[in-house]
Amino acid sequence: MKVIIINRKKFGVTLIMVGLMIILLGLEMTFDSKLKLAALVQNNITSLKTYSALQNKFHYKLPSMWKTEEESFSGNEIIYHNNFYSDDKQIHGYVEVWNSSKDLKSFLDKSKEVSLESNKVKDYKITPIIINKHDGYLVTYTIMTGNDVFYRCNEYFLVDKGKYFRFSFFVREDKFKENMTSVFKIIVESFSYKE
Repeated sequence: MKVIIINRKKFGVTLIMVGLMIILLGLEMTFDSKLKLAALVQNNITSLKTYSALQNKFHYKLPSMWKTEEESFSGNEIIYHNNFYSDDKQIHGYVEVWNSSKDLKSFLDKSKEVSLESNKVKDYKITPIIINKHDGYLVTYTIMTGNDVFYRCNEYFLVDKGKYFRFSFFVREDKFKENMTSVFKIIVESFSYKE
């Protein structure tokens, strides 16, 4: 028969550490939602409106005061496209759904090559991300338009069942605020797709 001796001090310290970790996890979840709310408020966003597409399989949210306009493309590659712009016209972009079985990373690498050859682009970066259990990439860069104005670009690409989900945000560089990236992430995290 084995006798197990428990060191009460070590057990007590371990129990306290586990309790503190659980409390910190709960606080982190509370602060995360409050930080998201603060980012929205700082950008004058009071509420989000839900958009649905692809026979109600694809959902996402945009600020309710932003203007949107759906656009159709010929062919079967881009199956959904919705342009948007903020009420102050400082942020614009679009949400797209692509039919594609190609590797997303290869697609983005090719897009980068084309973009760098034909545009004035700086600080181009592709970063792997996971949002709502979907693998993807965040592509950030600054691009100069024909009228010598620079735009900061944040594009999120996510993959699910042979489809790419693209959320693109463009802001004039002189109007860009760091907390805008939190708003962009909140919008992208609102997306869901059910086949």
